[in-house]
Amino acid sequence: MTGLLAFLIATSISTAGAGDAVPPEFSESIESIRSEADLPALAVAAWRGEELVFLEATGTRAFGSEVPVTTDDRWHVGSCGKAMSATVLERLVAEGVLTWSTTIGEVFDDVGGIDDGWREVTLRQLITHRSGLSNDRKPVPAVALKIRGLKGTLPEQRRAFVEIVLDDPPAFTPGSRMAYSNYGYAVASAMAERRAGISWENLCRTRLFEPLGMTSPGFGAPGSTEVVDQPRGHLGETPLAPTSSADNPLVIAAAGTMHLSLKDWGRFLAVHLGLRPGFLSESRVETLHDPGEVGTYAGGWVVTSRPWGGGEVLTHSGSNNRWFAVVWIAPIRGWAFCAATNSASEKAAGACDQAIGLMVRAFQAKQAEIEPGS
Repeated sequence: MTGLLAFLIATSISTAGAGDAVPPEFSESIESIRSEADLPALAVAAWRGEELVFLEATGTRAFGSEVPVTTDDRWHVGSCGKAMSATVLERLVAEGVLTWSTTIGEVFDDVGGIDDGWREVTLRQLITHRSGLSNDRKPVPAVALKIRGLKGTLPEQRRAFVEIVLDDPPAFTPGSRMAYSNYGYAVASAMAERRAGISWENLCRTRLFEPLGMTSPGFGAPGSTEVVDQPRGHLGETPLAPTSSADNPLVIAAAGTMHLSLKDWGRFLAVHLGLRPGFLSESRVETLHDPGEVGTYAGGWVVTSRPWGGGEVLTHSGSNNRWFAVVWIAPIRGWAFCAATNSASEKAAGACDQAIGLMVRAFQAKQAEIEPGS
């Protein structure tokens, strides 16, 4: 491993042709991690500032397929997309379309069926999981069936969704504690749609993807049903064609139905490393990184600390039970790492963590070389 780390930290690659420039030793290590975890594919990337340092993708797009993955392939990132959703909302706040203190009652004042307990819940409480919505990592089956059965345009479905999930009173006093809620992000996106007058998907394109030059993002499982032109998610060892059953319903897109290439993911992560002040000011980035006084969850990020990051770091993982992805950023160091696989097996998370650990150690070694004693 010592020789590999020395090679990695001495090598820097750009996004142009990055896959071809990855050191063979690094490729072999990532392939070994993938193989030992029995994953169809594994992709990883790391940035130092704006510089893409590592990029690798290994394996095949589907079990039983001989089509290899590429470094340009698109990966479903699940709840890692919450940071992107929160960033879109911050852009709308900057435009004056919304404020973080805008309430559900103000936006949906004419919508019946919403319990009065939700009227004063703010946009900020929704995206920091402090709204009063209960933890829905395992949603109530009856509610999930209603959501799956919604008809009409996506904005129409989201308005109906709001009535379904806010029919009962809050599970706890809003603002008093944190409970992880995918539905909270979906309600927030419905508020944005109503105030902006356009769909959430178009808000993402016009406020995030296009300004940052991100050309690969989309919603739902990536690729075509006819050919294996992108990685396919798996249930166990069974690859799934990218139909509606291959992902969560698009009505909760803001909670985590996004896919994109790792290169485009890096274009977004640069915002949260403070490298795009023209896109989002330093103070607005800080708002998205501030968990407040209750819990450790900020605007789409879990806030924690690591010695390797020089202190505060941000992270998130995501899975729709068919894919798995994880991201870590260290704003103090200017480092970012991500990993993704088209499997949600019990070994998927460990493999992604192992790959990121390899990259972190390489960065630590380089940092120690630059700043002895750091």
